[in-house]
Amino acid sequence: MEFVSKALVWWFVFGSLAGCTQGKGSADPPTRAGRWYATDLHAHTLHGSNDTDGLSDAASVDSMAAERGLSLVVITDHSNSAGSMGCESGDVEDCPNQGPEFPALEFVGAEYSRLAVGVEISPVASLETTSESRGHIGCVPTKSEGFADVMEPVTDRPVGTVTGGEGVGWCQGNGGFAIVNHPYALAPWIEFDWTSFEYDAIEVFNGGARFDAGDRDSLLAWACDVSEGRPVVPVGGSDTHTIATPTPPPGLLDQALGYPTTWVWSDNGDVDSLLRALTSGRTVVGDPNTRLDLVAFNGDIAVGPGESIEGRVQVRVEVETEASGTVLSVIDLADGVCVEDGRTVDGSVPVVEPIVLGQWPVEAGESFSETLEVGDGDEHRLVAWVLPSDVDSNFQDGVVVTAPVFIR
Repeated sequence: MEFVSKALVWWFVFGSLAGCTQGKGSADPPTRAGRWYATDLHAHTLHGSNDTDGLSDAASVDSMAAERGLSLVVITDHSNSAGSMGCESGDVEDCPNQGPEFPALEFVGAEYSRLAVGVEISPVASLETTSESRGHIGCVPTKSEGFADVMEPVTDRPVGTVTGGEGVGWCQGNGGFAIVNHPYALAPWIEFDWTSFEYDAIEVFNGGARFDAGDRDSLLAWACDVSEGRPVVPVGGSDTHTIATPTPPPGLLDQALGYPTTWVWSDNGDVDSLLRALTSGRTVVGDPNTRLDLVAFNGDIAVGPGESIEGRVQVRVEVETEASGTVLSVIDLADGVCVEDGRTVDGSVPVVEPIVLGQWPVEAGESFSETLEVGDGDEHRLVAWVLPSDVDSNFQDGVVVTAPVFIR
Protein backbone atom coordinates (compact mmCIF):
# COMPACT_ATOMS: atom_id res chain seq x y z
CA MET A 1 0.00 0.00 0.00
CA GLU A 2 1.43 3.37 -1.01
CA PHE A 3 1.40 6.20 1.51
CA VAL A 4 -0.27 9.43 0.43
CA SER A 5 1.92 12.13 -1.08
CA LYS A 6 3.53 14.74 1.12
CA ALA A 7 0.96 17.24 -0.16
CA LEU A 8 -1.69 15.29 1.74
CA VAL A 9 0.26 14.97 4.98
CA TRP A 10 -1.31 16.96 7.81
CA TRP A 11 0.58 19.51 9.87
CA PHE A 12 2.75 16.96 11.67
CA VAL A 13 6.30 15.88 10.85
CA PHE A 14 5.96 12.17 10.27
CA GLY A 15 8.41 9.41 11.06
CA SER A 16 8.22 5.63 10.75
CA LEU A 17 7.86 2.69 13.09
CA ALA A 18 10.34 -0.17 12.90
CA GLY A 19 8.76 -3.60 12.89
CA CYS A 20 5.45 -2.48 11.38
CA THR A 21 4.15 -4.23 8.27
CA GLN A 22 0.96 -3.77 6.27
CA GLY A 23 -1.32 -6.06 4.37
CA LYS A 24 -4.89 -7.04 3.61
CA GLY A 25 -4.34 -10.78 3.74
CA SER A 26 -4.34 -11.17 7.52
CA ALA A 27 -6.93 -13.05 9.55
CA ASP A 28 -10.04 -11.31 10.80
CA PRO A 29 -9.99 -10.22 14.45
CA PRO A 30 -11.97 -12.23 17.00
CA THR A 31 -15.39 -10.88 17.86
CA ARG A 32 -15.42 -8.44 20.78
CA ALA A 33 -18.24 -8.47 23.32
CA GLY A 34 -20.19 -5.23 23.11
CA ARG A 35 -20.83 -2.51 20.58
CA TRP A 36 -20.49 1.22 20.04
CA TYR A 37 -23.15 3.45 21.61
CA ALA A 38 -23.59 7.08 20.56
CA THR A 39 -23.50 9.83 23.20
CA ASP A 40 -23.31 13.63 23.47
CA LEU A 41 -21.53 14.86 26.61
CA HIS A 42 -22.11 18.62 26.29
CA ALA A 43 -25.62 20.04 25.90
CA HIS A 44 -27.46 23.05 27.35
CA THR A 45 -31.12 23.41 28.32
CA LEU A 46 -33.52 26.16 29.33
CA HIS A 47 -33.48 24.73 32.85
CA GLY A 48 -30.09 26.27 33.58
CA SER A 49 -28.81 28.23 30.60
CA ASN A 50 -30.38 31.60 29.88
CA ASP A 51 -28.74 31.75 26.44
CA THR A 52 -30.76 28.88 24.94
CA ASP A 53 -33.70 29.27 22.58
CA GLY A 54 -36.24 28.91 25.40
CA LEU A 55 -37.44 25.64 23.87
CA SER A 56 -34.65 23.24 24.83
CA ASP A 57 -36.13 21.50 27.86
CA ALA A 58 -35.38 17.97 29.06
CA ALA A 59 -38.28 16.48 27.12
CA SER A 60 -37.11 18.08 23.87
CA VAL A 61 -33.53 16.94 24.40
CA ASP A 62 -34.65 13.38 25.10
CA SER A 63 -36.89 13.34 22.03
CA MET A 64 -34.14 14.66 19.74
CA ALA A 65 -31.64 12.20 21.22
CA ALA A 66 -33.96 9.34 20.28
CA GLU A 67 -34.41 10.74 16.78
CA ARG A 68 -30.64 10.95 16.25
CA GLY A 69 -29.80 7.56 17.71
CA LEU A 70 -28.12 8.80 20.88
CA SER A 71 -28.14 6.46 23.87
CA LEU A 72 -26.93 9.11 26.32
CA VAL A 73 -26.95 12.91 26.51
CA VAL A 74 -25.35 14.72 29.46
CA ILE A 75 -26.96 18.06 30.26
CA THR A 76 -24.17 20.47 31.22
CA ASP A 77 -25.76 23.82 31.98
CA HIS A 78 -23.34 26.48 33.16
CA SER A 79 -22.37 26.72 36.81
CA ASN A 80 -24.15 29.44 38.73
CA SER A 81 -27.24 28.64 36.73
CA ALA A 82 -29.31 29.28 39.85
CA GLY A 83 -27.75 32.73 39.97
CA SER A 84 -28.22 33.58 36.31
CA MET A 85 -31.70 32.07 36.01
CA GLY A 86 -33.08 33.20 39.36
CA CYS A 87 -31.37 36.56 39.67
CA GLU A 88 -33.71 39.52 39.21
CA SER A 89 -31.33 41.10 36.71
CA GLY A 90 -30.82 37.82 34.82
CA ASP A 91 -27.07 38.26 35.14
CA VAL A 92 -24.95 35.73 37.01
CA GLU A 93 -22.48 38.45 37.97
CA ASP A 94 -25.15 40.02 40.19
CA CYS A 95 -25.90 36.73 41.97
CA PRO A 96 -22.67 34.68 42.09
CA ASN A 97 -22.02 31.39 43.84
CA GLN A 98 -25.64 30.31 44.16
CA GLY A 99 -26.95 26.77 44.20
CA PRO A 100 -27.93 24.06 43.65
CA GLU A 101 -25.92 23.64 40.47
CA PHE A 102 -28.09 21.01 38.79
CA PRO A 103 -31.54 22.48 38.17
CA ALA A 104 -32.25 20.04 35.31
CA LEU A 105 -32.31 17.16 37.82
CA GLU A 106 -35.83 18.24 38.78
CA PHE A 107 -36.99 17.60 35.23
CA VAL A 108 -35.03 14.44 34.36
CA GLY A 109 -37.00 11.48 35.62
CA ALA A 110 -37.13 7.80 34.79
CA GLU A 111 -39.11 8.52 31.64
CA TYR A 112 -36.01 10.16 30.15
CA SER A 113 -33.71 7.14 30.21
CA ARG A 114 -31.19 8.73 27.82
CA LEU A 115 -30.42 11.75 29.99
CA ALA A 116 -27.90 12.43 32.75
CA VAL A 117 -27.21 15.75 34.44
CA GLY A 118 -23.81 17.36 34.98
CA VAL A 119 -22.59 20.96 34.95
CA GLU A 120 -20.21 23.13 32.92
CA ILE A 121 -18.04 24.92 35.48
CA SER A 122 -17.45 28.38 34.02
CA PRO A 123 -15.05 30.73 35.83
CA VAL A 124 -14.05 33.91 34.01
CA ALA A 125 -10.88 35.98 34.20
CA SER A 126 -12.22 39.49 33.76
CA LEU A 127 -15.34 41.38 32.80
CA GLU A 128 -13.28 44.09 31.14
CA THR A 129 -11.21 41.99 28.76
CA THR A 130 -11.53 38.81 26.72
CA SER A 131 -7.78 38.31 26.45
CA GLU A 132 -7.43 36.23 29.62
CA SER A 133 -8.77 32.72 29.96
CA ARG A 134 -9.82 30.44 32.78
CA GLY A 135 -11.65 27.66 30.97
CA HIS A 136 -14.85 25.63 31.05
CA ILE A 137 -14.93 22.25 32.77
CA GLY A 138 -17.56 19.74 31.76
CA CYS A 139 -18.34 17.88 34.97
CA VAL A 140 -20.04 14.61 34.01
CA PRO A 141 -21.52 12.19 36.55
CA THR A 142 -20.00 8.75 36.88
CA LYS A 143 -23.28 7.03 37.82
CA SER A 144 -26.92 7.49 36.87
CA GLU A 145 -28.00 9.17 40.12
CA GLY A 146 -25.26 11.67 39.43
CA PHE A 147 -25.04 14.73 41.63
CA ALA A 148 -28.46 14.46 43.29
CA ASP A 149 -26.88 14.69 46.76
CA VAL A 150 -24.52 17.58 45.96
CA MET A 151 -25.98 20.76 47.42
CA GLU A 152 -22.95 23.04 47.46
CA PRO A 153 -22.66 25.58 44.65
CA VAL A 154 -19.66 25.73 42.37
CA THR A 155 -17.50 28.61 43.52
CA ASP A 156 -16.46 30.21 40.24
CA ARG A 157 -16.59 33.86 41.31
CA PRO A 158 -15.44 36.54 42.20
CA VAL A 159 -14.29 37.26 38.68
CA GLY A 160 -10.58 36.67 38.14
CA THR A 161 -9.96 34.74 41.35
CA VAL A 162 -11.00 31.17 40.39
CA THR A 163 -8.88 29.10 38.02
CA GLY A 164 -9.85 26.38 35.60
CA GLY A 165 -7.79 23.97 37.66
CA GLU A 166 -9.93 24.71 40.71
CA GLY A 167 -12.96 23.83 38.60
CA VAL A 168 -11.35 20.46 37.83
CA GLY A 169 -10.81 19.95 41.56
CA TRP A 170 -14.42 20.81 42.43
CA CYS A 171 -15.71 18.31 39.89
CA GLN A 172 -13.52 15.43 40.99
CA GLY A 173 -14.02 16.26 44.66
CA ASN A 174 -17.74 15.75 44.16
CA GLY A 175 -17.34 12.44 42.33
CA GLY A 176 -17.45 13.78 38.78
CA PHE A 177 -15.50 13.07 35.59
CA ALA A 178 -13.72 16.32 34.65
CA ILE A 179 -13.53 17.27 30.96
CA VAL A 180 -11.63 20.31 29.68
CA ASN A 181 -14.14 21.69 27.20
CA HIS A 182 -12.90 23.52 24.06
CA PRO A 183 -9.44 24.29 25.56
CA TYR A 184 -8.37 26.25 22.45
CA ALA A 185 -11.71 27.82 21.57
CA LEU A 186 -12.03 30.56 18.97
CA ALA A 187 -13.42 32.72 21.80
CA PRO A 188 -10.32 33.30 23.94
CA TRP A 189 -12.10 33.95 27.25
CA ILE A 190 -13.31 30.33 27.43
CA GLU A 191 -9.93 28.73 26.70
CA PHE A 192 -8.42 26.64 29.48
CA ASP A 193 -5.71 28.23 31.62
CA TRP A 194 -3.71 24.97 32.13
CA THR A 195 -3.53 25.50 35.92
CA SER A 196 -4.06 21.74 36.33
CA PHE A 197 -3.23 18.61 34.36
CA GLU A 198 -5.32 16.39 36.63
CA TYR A 199 -8.39 16.47 34.38
CA ASP A 200 -9.86 13.18 33.16
CA ALA A 201 -10.58 14.10 29.53
CA ILE A 202 -10.16 16.74 26.83
CA GLU A 203 -12.89 17.75 24.42
CA VAL A 204 -10.95 17.29 21.18
CA PHE A 205 -13.99 18.16 19.03
CA ASN A 206 -16.56 20.83 19.94
CA GLY A 207 -19.69 21.34 17.85
CA GLY A 208 -19.14 25.01 17.12
CA ALA A 209 -17.90 25.56 13.51
CA ARG A 210 -17.81 21.77 13.04
CA PHE A 211 -14.10 20.77 13.11
CA ASP A 212 -12.02 23.97 13.21
CA ALA A 213 -8.62 25.36 14.20
CA GLY A 214 -9.47 25.28 17.89
CA ASP A 215 -10.33 21.60 17.64
CA ARG A 216 -7.03 20.88 15.85
CA ASP A 217 -5.13 22.55 18.69
CA SER A 218 -7.18 20.71 21.32
CA LEU A 219 -6.40 17.42 19.57
CA LEU A 220 -2.68 18.23 19.79
CA ALA A 221 -2.96 18.99 23.50
CA TRP A 222 -4.61 15.62 24.06
CA ALA A 223 -1.99 13.85 21.90
CA CYS A 224 0.75 15.47 23.98
CA ASP A 225 -0.89 14.26 27.20
CA VAL A 226 -1.09 10.70 25.87
CA SER A 227 2.57 10.81 24.80
CA GLU A 228 3.54 12.01 28.27
CA GLY A 229 1.72 9.09 29.87
CA ARG A 230 -1.35 10.89 31.22
CA PRO A 231 -4.55 8.79 31.21
CA VAL A 232 -6.61 11.45 29.40
CA VAL A 233 -9.70 10.34 27.48
CA PRO A 234 -10.62 11.98 24.13
CA VAL A 235 -14.25 13.12 24.02
CA GLY A 236 -16.47 15.43 22.01
CA GLY A 237 -19.61 17.43 22.63
CA SER A 238 -22.06 19.40 20.55
CA ASP A 239 -22.33 22.31 23.03
CA THR A 240 -25.81 22.81 21.59
CA HIS A 241 -28.01 25.60 22.94
CA THR A 242 -30.79 25.17 20.36
CA ILE A 243 -32.23 21.68 20.28
CA ALA A 244 -33.91 22.01 16.88
CA THR A 245 -30.66 22.79 15.00
CA PRO A 246 -30.41 20.31 12.11
CA THR A 247 -27.41 18.05 11.69
CA PRO A 248 -24.85 18.54 10.32
CA PRO A 249 -25.08 22.09 11.64
CA PRO A 250 -25.73 24.47 8.73
CA GLY A 251 -23.94 27.60 9.93
CA LEU A 252 -20.63 28.57 11.48
CA LEU A 253 -22.12 29.30 14.90
CA ASP A 254 -24.71 26.51 14.89
CA GLN A 255 -24.38 23.53 17.20
CA ALA A 256 -26.45 20.40 16.63
CA LEU A 257 -27.19 17.70 19.20
CA GLY A 258 -25.02 14.67 18.43
CA TYR A 259 -22.51 16.59 16.28
CA PRO A 260 -19.91 15.50 17.12
CA THR A 261 -20.71 12.14 18.65
CA THR A 262 -18.72 10.44 21.37
CA TRP A 263 -19.12 6.70 20.85
CA VAL A 264 -18.45 4.49 23.88
CA TRP A 265 -17.86 0.73 23.68
CA SER A 266 -20.11 -1.11 26.10
CA ASP A 267 -21.92 -4.43 26.48
CA ASN A 268 -25.03 -2.59 27.67
CA GLY A 269 -26.77 0.65 26.71
CA ASP A 270 -28.06 1.77 30.11
CA VAL A 271 -26.72 5.02 31.56
CA ASP A 272 -24.55 3.43 34.24
CA SER A 273 -22.88 1.08 31.73
CA LEU A 274 -22.21 3.92 29.30
CA LEU A 275 -20.74 6.15 32.02
CA ARG A 276 -18.46 3.30 33.13
CA ALA A 277 -17.30 2.81 29.55
CA LEU A 278 -16.66 6.54 29.21
CA THR A 279 -14.59 6.80 32.38
CA SER A 280 -12.64 3.70 31.28
CA GLY A 281 -11.60 5.56 28.13
CA ARG A 282 -13.30 3.33 25.56
CA THR A 283 -14.18 6.15 23.14
CA VAL A 284 -14.23 7.23 19.51
CA VAL A 285 -15.06 10.88 18.76
CA GLY A 286 -16.22 12.48 15.55
CA ASP A 287 -18.67 13.30 12.80
CA PRO A 288 -21.68 11.00 13.31
CA ASN A 289 -21.67 10.20 9.59
CA THR A 290 -18.14 8.76 9.70
CA ARG A 291 -17.40 5.39 11.30
CA LEU A 292 -13.95 4.42 12.55
CA ASP A 293 -12.75 1.48 14.60
CA LEU A 294 -9.33 0.25 15.67
CA VAL A 295 -8.80 -3.32 16.90
CA ALA A 296 -5.60 -5.04 18.05
CA PHE A 297 -5.70 -8.83 18.23
CA ASN A 298 -3.54 -11.84 18.90
CA GLY A 299 -5.00 -15.34 18.74
CA ASP A 300 -8.42 -15.27 20.38
CA ILE A 301 -7.82 -11.95 22.19
CA ALA A 302 -9.06 -8.70 20.67
CA VAL A 303 -9.13 -5.22 22.20
CA GLY A 304 -10.28 -1.81 21.05
CA PRO A 305 -9.76 1.87 21.95
CA GLY A 306 -9.05 2.40 25.64
CA GLU A 307 -7.89 -1.20 26.16
CA SER A 308 -4.54 -3.00 26.37
CA ILE A 309 -2.93 -6.08 24.84
CA GLU A 310 0.51 -7.67 25.10
CA GLY A 311 3.02 -8.95 22.57
CA ARG A 312 3.21 -8.74 18.81
CA VAL A 313 -0.27 -8.13 17.42
CA GLN A 314 -2.20 -7.43 14.28
CA VAL A 315 -4.02 -4.11 14.14
CA ARG A 316 -7.15 -3.69 12.01
CA VAL A 317 -8.50 -0.22 11.18
CA GLU A 318 -11.87 0.19 9.48
CA VAL A 319 -13.43 3.40 8.18
CA GLU A 320 -16.62 4.43 6.42
CA THR A 321 -17.42 8.05 5.58
CA GLU A 322 -19.74 10.34 3.66
CA ALA A 323 -17.16 13.15 3.56
CA SER A 324 -14.30 13.86 1.16
CA GLY A 325 -10.95 15.58 1.48
CA THR A 326 -9.74 13.64 4.51
CA VAL A 327 -6.85 11.30 5.35
CA LEU A 328 -6.89 8.24 7.59
CA SER A 329 -3.77 7.76 9.71
CA VAL A 330 -2.74 5.09 12.19
CA ILE A 331 -0.17 6.63 14.52
CA ASP A 332 1.82 5.88 17.65
CA LEU A 333 1.76 8.48 20.44
CA ALA A 334 4.71 6.86 22.19
CA ASP A 335 7.00 8.52 24.71
CA GLY A 336 8.81 11.51 23.24
CA VAL A 337 6.52 12.43 20.34
CA CYS A 338 5.39 15.51 22.28
CA VAL A 339 8.55 17.47 21.55
CA GLU A 340 7.53 20.86 22.98
CA ASP A 341 4.87 21.75 25.55
CA GLY A 342 4.55 25.38 26.60
CA ARG A 343 1.03 25.25 27.99
CA THR A 344 2.04 26.21 31.53
CA VAL A 345 4.32 28.97 30.24
CA ASP A 346 2.14 30.85 27.79
CA GLY A 347 -0.76 28.55 26.93
CA SER A 348 0.77 27.71 23.56
CA VAL A 349 -0.23 24.65 21.56
CA PRO A 350 2.12 21.67 22.05
CA VAL A 351 4.31 20.50 19.18
CA VAL A 352 3.63 16.84 18.46
CA GLU A 353 5.48 14.62 15.99
CA PRO A 354 3.68 11.25 16.07
CA ILE A 355 5.04 8.11 14.48
CA VAL A 356 2.97 7.11 11.45
CA LEU A 357 2.31 3.42 10.82
CA GLY A 358 0.01 3.89 7.85
CA GLN A 359 -1.80 6.64 6.02
CA TRP A 360 -4.45 6.60 3.28
CA PRO A 361 -6.67 9.19 1.55
CA VAL A 362 -10.38 8.72 2.22
CA GLU A 363 -13.13 9.62 -0.24
CA ALA A 364 -16.86 10.13 0.22
CA GLY A 365 -18.82 6.89 0.19
CA GLU A 366 -15.68 4.82 0.77
CA SER A 367 -15.57 1.90 3.16
CA PHE A 368 -12.38 -0.10 3.65
CA SER A 369 -10.11 -1.77 6.19
CA GLU A 370 -6.36 -2.19 6.53
CA THR A 371 -4.29 -4.47 8.73
CA LEU A 372 -0.89 -3.77 10.29
CA GLU A 373 1.43 -5.86 12.44
CA VAL A 374 2.91 -4.13 15.49
CA GLY A 375 5.02 -5.17 18.43
CA ASP A 376 8.77 -5.02 18.94
CA GLY A 377 9.13 -5.19 22.70
CA ASP A 378 8.42 -1.49 23.25
CA GLU A 379 5.22 0.10 24.53
CA HIS A 380 2.95 1.62 21.89
CA ARG A 381 -0.08 3.90 22.16
CA LEU A 382 -1.83 3.45 18.83
CA VAL A 383 -4.46 5.91 17.64
CA ALA A 384 -6.42 6.11 14.40
CA TRP A 385 -7.80 9.39 13.14
CA VAL A 386 -9.41 10.80 10.03
CA LEU A 387 -8.45 14.44 9.56
CA PRO A 388 -8.66 17.07 6.81
CA SER A 389 -6.05 16.78 4.09
CA ASP A 390 -5.90 20.59 4.04
CA VAL A 391 -4.25 21.87 7.20
CA ASP A 392 -5.97 25.26 6.92
CA SER A 393 -9.50 23.93 6.46
CA ASN A 394 -12.27 24.85 8.90
CA PHE A 395 -15.94 23.88 9.12
CA GLN A 396 -14.82 20.36 8.22
CA ASP A 397 -16.92 17.18 8.09
CA GLY A 398 -15.67 13.60 8.24
CA VAL A 399 -13.28 14.04 11.20
CA VAL A 400 -13.04 11.19 13.73
CA VAL A 401 -10.47 10.13 16.37
CA THR A 402 -10.06 6.95 18.46
CA ALA A 403 -8.78 6.64 21.99
CA PRO A 404 -5.44 4.77 22.16
CA VAL A 405 -5.04 1.04 21.97
CA PHE A 406 -2.17 0.21 24.33
CA ILE A 407 0.31 -2.46 23.25
CA ARG A 408 2.57 -3.51 26.12
